[in-house]
Amino acid sequence: MAPRKKEALSAAKATVESVEHEARKLQQKARSLDRMHPVVRFVLVLITSLALNSALFTLTSSVTLGELGSVSKHLQEWWEVAGLIAWKAVEIGLAMVMGFDGRDVTAFIFLTHLPTYSLLASFYHIRPTTVLLSYGITLGATTLPFIFLCRPSPFHRSLSHASSPTSPVANRSILQDRPTTIYTTLAATSIFTVVLYLAYATVLPTQLVLHFHDIPDISAAHAGPAGLPILFLALVPAGCAARDFLFVSSAGSLSKKQEQAATEPSREGEYLACAVYRSTWGALSMKTRVLVSRTVVLAAVLVLNTVVQLAGTVRGVDVEGASAWGAVWAVATVAVGVTFGWIEAVDGV
Repeated sequence: MAPRKKEALSAAKATVESVEHEARKLQQKARSLDRMHPVVRFVLVLITSLALNSALFTLTSSVTLGELGSVSKHLQEWWEVAGLIAWKAVEIGLAMVMGFDGRDVTAFIFLTHLPTYSLLASFYHIRPTTVLLSYGITLGATTLPFIFLCRPSPFHRSLSHASSPTSPVANRSILQDRPTTIYTTLAATSIFTVVLYLAYATVLPTQLVLHFHDIPDISAAHAGPAGLPILFLALVPAGCAARDFLFVSSAGSLSKKQEQAATEPSREGEYLACAVYRSTWGALSMKTRVLVSRTVVLAAVLVLNTVVQLAGTVRGVDVEGASAWGAVWAVATVAVGVTFGWIEAVDGV
């Protein structure tokens, strides 16, 4: 028995040493990322994202070029290409200013590019494989640089370690409860579905005809109630992304006690702007501020990105039509944010 015990002890010791070695490597990587200047990190993420996007689309051109080329504008002026690059820089810069990590950026880019690829799949007869491949390239080319060049947020690191006693995550049991996850995801999916269905039944068909010239087919907008199940199932990933980006990040913010401990007392003689800020935006709870800021940013970028992508790259689409299409998704996003705010207003959340 003694030799077996020694072997077990030596194996356990080797395992512990291996874990400690990996932990030291991760800490060294984290320290090196912390030492990187924000401007240098931004430039590296932007260049890497553009290079990945170009390389992946070139490698898959045999699959994507034919169909996408038939509906794409041919950018001949330098300022057209520069405008798309500038918008990518704004997109990445905003994500960094907001403190998004790789997980946040995945949900953010997925939602902001969803209207573009949804339009191509629904009305332009682009094959699902082509749409999904292009969508995946766009998503991966932006997300991967954030994963490798930016540290995960303390919130996401803590959320992934359930046993952490010093975790800043509030409502951990709610966020990790499977029924709650399902209900909130279905709620977000249902809102996207209903808003899009109502738009199809009212204003969108006219907008598609007037502002999307040479659009091949708008029968999806006239599917009626029979198209609701397919529409709902297609939007389940959007519900998952919205839940993760809006509900999880806001509901998991500082708890009431932690927030009160971190709040500074009011100071006499402070500037009027500081007093106004403290009595308005500063008076809101941390989870409300996170939810409102993320909802507003997501809705605004969603509209702007849709205009840039559709009016700038799809043939026959004007700014008014692209704005109308993006506004439908923005309204749905705001409705999802309001719903999550109503849920978080319940005592105990």
